[in-house]
Amino acid sequence: MKKSIFFLLYFSEGAPIGFIWWALPAILSKQNFDMTTIATISSLAALPWTFKFLLAPIIDLISINYISLKKQLLFYQVIMGVVLFFVPDAIQSNAPSYIIITLLTHGIFAASQDICIDSLAIKTIPEDELGKTNGIMQAGMLVGRSILGGAGVYIANQYGVNFLTYFLVSSIWISLIFLQKTKFQVNDQLSTISIQTYFKNFLTLISHKKFWILILITYFSGFSFNGITTIASAVLEQKGVSSLWHGITYSIFIPFSMSLGALYAGKLSDTIGAHKILIYNLFICIITSVITASVMDYSSTPSLLILTYTLFYIFIGSTTASLYSFLMQHTNKKFAALEFSIFMAATNLSETSSSYSIGQFFKYFNYTYATLLIAL
Repeated sequence: MKKSIFFLLYFSEGAPIGFIWWALPAILSKQNFDMTTIATISSLAALPWTFKFLLAPIIDLISINYISLKKQLLFYQVIMGVVLFFVPDAIQSNAPSYIIITLLTHGIFAASQDICIDSLAIKTIPEDELGKTNGIMQAGMLVGRSILGGAGVYIANQYGVNFLTYFLVSSIWISLIFLQKTKFQVNDQLSTISIQTYFKNFLTLISHKKFWILILITYFSGFSFNGITTIASAVLEQKGVSSLWHGITYSIFIPFSMSLGALYAGKLSDTIGAHKILIYNLFICIITSVITASVMDYSSTPSLLILTYTLFYIFIGSTTASLYSFLMQHTNKKFAALEFSIFMAATNLSETSSSYSIGQFFKYFNYTYATLLIAL
């Protein structure tokens, strides 16, 4: 049951991310937003995840002294859904500022949800099962992304953004039913602790060189592919790919590829070692990101572009699962929310800075050269 609930929790986390990062760029493109604006909106929408480490101490201290991670998680997911009801009006207003404010508000609670889920995994899953569990969680997130990210474009085209929003909120709230029935046995639970003691102990933890090396590894692990994946959905729209094939690509091909990569890498991480699998994946992602951008530029065949996406995302899924397994193995359970949130902030800073940079490079270069600069 424990692994199943983590699948569902990551599903509810992946659904809005899929909508914001996969479906929304195509929807905004259809609303005649230019590519630079789309990239800017996408990069700013990721800011709450980038700075979620500022929320983590609050969640850590609340969970230690007052309210459990589970109860906090229930609250954050409810608010996430409520805020999303404003998204259709924001899109129809054609006002980038309205869209950004709505997404940022949602992102604050979504980032809090993310912190709680990862903390529960670190504190309740045995270390020798973290690789497999991360594979399962990534698969759950990808199913959520596929339904609301890939199929979201098709649903919005056929039934409108309002219907898509109701479907999205239902996808977020579905795990609440199972979450409230699940009991978690938290390891290394601290007794009540003061704010001063908490931060004093944490400052000791981050004074070690190893902590900062992990930050650098985390930031650069996804930098090569984050930029190109941000605009991949919009490129399909510009290439004239039908909403049906757009939906199939993002709801079947890409999620299947990422899940396959994540599950395989998760299993290997438990047996061979997450750090070894991560190293191999980093090199492959650098190469395949440039290849994907080249196909965007020089191929007029939609099927070839879709095939390239499918292969590319295998290694993105594999890299993500091996990276998360690697980081969870090196996270101190007593400060799980804060330390792992800092690691995840680095991944989201990578997402934001890579997306913004590639959007600016598009003013001067084609997809290939812009992606090559990011990859280097």
